[in-house]
Amino acid sequence: MLLARSSLLLLTILMFPAATIATEQQNDESIKLGIFPYVSPGQLVKFHIDLKEMFDNVLGKNVVLVTAPDFKEFVKRTQNSYYDFIMTAPHLGRLAEVRDEYRPIAHTMHEVQGVYLTKKSSMINNLNDLNGKVVTLVGRTAIITQMVEKQLNDLGLYNGKNITFRFTKTHNNAMYAPLRGESDASVTGIALWTKIGVVKNDNDLKVIGKSPVTIGFQVMASKNVSDLDYKIIEQALFSFHETEQGKKYMDKTGFKYFDKVDQQEKKDLDAFIQIFFKKK
Repeated sequence: MLLARSSLLLLTILMFPAATIATEQQNDESIKLGIFPYVSPGQLVKFHIDLKEMFDNVLGKNVVLVTAPDFKEFVKRTQNSYYDFIMTAPHLGRLAEVRDEYRPIAHTMHEVQGVYLTKKSSMINNLNDLNGKVVTLVGRTAIITQMVEKQLNDLGLYNGKNITFRFTKTHNNAMYAPLRGESDASVTGIALWTKIGVVKNDNDLKVIGKSPVTIGFQVMASKNVSDLDYKIIEQALFSFHETEQGKKYMDKTGFKYFDKVDQQEKKDLDAFIQIFFKKK
């Protein structure tokens, strides 16, 4: 019952805009753990409530799980230091480090990769068959979208020329687009497909290809987080997979465990943050 109430409260929090959250909490001591909106608010709660509770326990403070309506707003709130801690896409973590003074703590050890999907009944069987088709993806700033666009360009497929991109807010919205008749194919994250899509829609959707891979989600601390709290979370993350709660979390998310981000991984991500520095 307590868990159900907690989930309902967190879902309510996630669905309100940032200003409303701050007003409702009425607690300046609350720690905001921002999760980038790669799935719906309800799914974020299901995936990450165990992480939130671990933060609660090790910090001994009230931790609030929050997100944003879309990637763009999440990036904006990160830039404004709204979140104390973030779990975010790998390149958004690098952006937060380079531009916004967030400190990297760890990254998940699953790989971020795009999976191309079509209906099982479709005559589309490989990436070359996407010529002349409509493909649903999340927004252009997403790392999976950037990897996919380059991959398709290398095959001679260009958006607006011989293929059409349709953009949506979250990876789970993209995943189901072919089933809703919104596009011929779609691209979603491999972790999401493995944990949700295969279970629910393996009889309806088929995989026709995969994108290149990059490192998993990054956990970062804002410049406002004390060195002590940084070290507490760092130690807790590295051993989280060894706890019963952590095992449950890793099984739900497919994240495996947390580890440090090395310098080469950071450099590899630099190519994917250039889009945020281009003149508009």
